[in-house]
Amino acid sequence: MDITTPPSPETIALKKKKINWIYEIRQYGAALVVAAPVFTFLSLFIFYRRGYYDLYIANKAFAGTAAILLGIVLLIGPLSRYFAFPDRYIQYRKELGIIAFFLALIHAVVSLFFLPSHFPSVIFFGTFNWDFILGMIATVALFVLFLISFERVADAIGRKRWWWMQNWGIRITFTLVFLHVFLMKWSGWIAWYKAGGSNRLAHPELPGGGLLVGWFMAFVVFLRLAEFLGPRFFRAAWYVSVVALPAIYIATFWWGMQFAK
Repeated sequence: MDITTPPSPETIALKKKKINWIYEIRQYGAALVVAAPVFTFLSLFIFYRRGYYDLYIANKAFAGTAAILLGIVLLIGPLSRYFAFPDRYIQYRKELGIIAFFLALIHAVVSLFFLPSHFPSVIFFGTFNWDFILGMIATVALFVLFLISFERVADAIGRKRWWWMQNWGIRITFTLVFLHVFLMKWSGWIAWYKAGGSNRLAHPELPGGGLLVGWFMAFVVFLRLAEFLGPRFFRAAWYVSVVALPAIYIATFWWGMQFAK
């Protein structure tokens, strides 16, 4: 009779801590497949609109991509509760969120230290600036969510508490990002709808990349609020939104044609 010695607690713990690198590469690879095209599109679009590309434009693309990824993370959950098609994507929410954090961190660092001509320190520290405060709080909140995203932390604090922190943390963070973007950009968006972009732009008839991101963020907020009113209302809001959002984009580009040089 073959008697096998049961593994020790230390051996079991070691196996749990071992990282499956193939799995991790596959997960982050899938998340990058989403993030890279978004960043590329925003970079090319803003480059075409402005006629040049530099760190300032890349920084805008970093911020816009982070906001869109956070919006996708927020949408996957409720959509998977009412529709079947998002189920396969639930497993990538963590990786999408972590990539969004690093993009937001890059955006914050570049804005603070590498673009003094666009963001002088007096804007951040010389006055009480809500845009800056909300953006920094959102970045810190993402950092906290990143720190507690690891399995060891989840096991230490308990899965139920960990899930609650992640669930509400991403909602609060997206709200902060939403307010950061809208408070900073709202007046410029209204000005564009009234008179188009600056004459210094290569294509002032095109909306800013931030405006495209802003409409998507509004779409996310609308759907998340609709969920509180019940499943039927959420489903109706989804069907309306998937038609309304492209229609808004088309109408925005059509409206901008009157401002063409």
